[in-house]
Amino acid sequence: MKQIRGPGSPLFVCHANCCRSVLACYLYRHLCNKAPALSAGLEAGERINDRAERMLREWGIDASAHQPLQVSRSLCVDATAIFVMAPSYLHRLVWEYGEDLADKAYLFADPFTRPASLGNGEYKVFDPSFDNRPTGELLKDFGWMRERVLQIRLALLGDGRRLVPLSEYLELCKTVDRGSH
Repeated sequence: MKQIRGPGSPLFVCHANCCRSVLACYLYRHLCNKAPALSAGLEAGERINDRAERMLREWGIDASAHQPLQVSRSLCVDATAIFVMAPSYLHRLVWEYGEDLADKAYLFADPFTRPASLGNGEYKVFDPSFDNRPTGELLKDFGWMRERVLQIRLALLGDGRRLVPLSEYLELCKTVDRGSH
């Protein structure tokens, strides 16, 4: 499936756009009546991760044609909201593409609360790319992503909980090493 852009499109961002952002984007489209969504990576990889592809297939989603996309300023500007898979990526995103994006950038793990701390792996979405467990076990651990994309969709439509943008905790985010994964 090609990247589908449209009015109100959220952008999901991870490191390589091969796994976590792909899972979120394809789940969003699938669960939200084919609502437009994009995904990109800070350092785009070559192809979808086999674990992500298997997980999506088990959820009834064909992502075999996914082509990783490099995040860019224009993608960020065009997106209604940007959901990032780790605090370090959030810091890097605004460092490289502009602090003005902080008003529409969120932590995917919990975009509804203002973090008190960003240490010890808090708010980082675990990457199944390096997990050798069977697909069924990964699906159990990542089932929460299905609920999260539905919550995000409701929030973007104005019917859900309030999203807390990075601009409300930018100084805290700047304390995170933007080079870490």
